[in-house]
Formats: sequence, structure tokens, C-alpha cells
Amino acid sequence: MVKIVCKKGDSIYTLSASTAIMEEAGVVEVYGIRIMGKYRTAEVNDISADYHYVRRLFDLIVEEELYPEHLLDVVEDYLSGAFPKIIPFSLEMDQSCIA
Repeated sequence: MVKIVCKKGDSIYTLSASTAIMEEAGVVEVYGIRIMGKYRTAEVNDISADYHYVRRLFDLIVEEELYPEHLLDVVEDYLSGAFPKIIPFSLEMDQSCIA
């Protein structure tokens, strides 16, 4: 099970995996993002079954220090294709991240 935790500013960002049952695929591992801010927490558990797709979004969210109250809107925009197709994917972890 994948879990990456990053602390940046006043927030803690987590990329995690969980199990979901999909009608067409059966049991699959899906990835989600959680942001724990100073005063608020937000979480979207099942963004996609594609780890690299969710990891690119996670890296962007951490880099931009997204506030929890904007997580759902950003995830919806990302899933709808509102972001560029190519967002740099970093295999290197920030020193404030733990895998």
C-alpha cells in the first residue's frame, strides 16, 4: 500500500491507496489525496486507479501549497482535463516527504 506524506507550510499532504470495487474491473487499488491544514482538513479518497496520474496531481498540490478548502475543486478540474496533459512528474521526493 502506497502512502506518501509531505509537510509544507502549515499543511500536511498525504497521498494514499485504498481498495475499491469497480463494476467493470472488480477489486482495484485507488489513490487519493488528503490535506490537513491548520484549521481544516479535506480528503478525496478515490481519484483514480492510475498511481502516476494521481502522483502528478499530488506533486502539484504540494508544490503550490494548496489549502484544504480548494482540494475538491482542483481534483474535479484535474479529472475534467482542465490541466495541461503534461505536468512534470518528479521521482525525487522533497526532503519534507516520507514514503
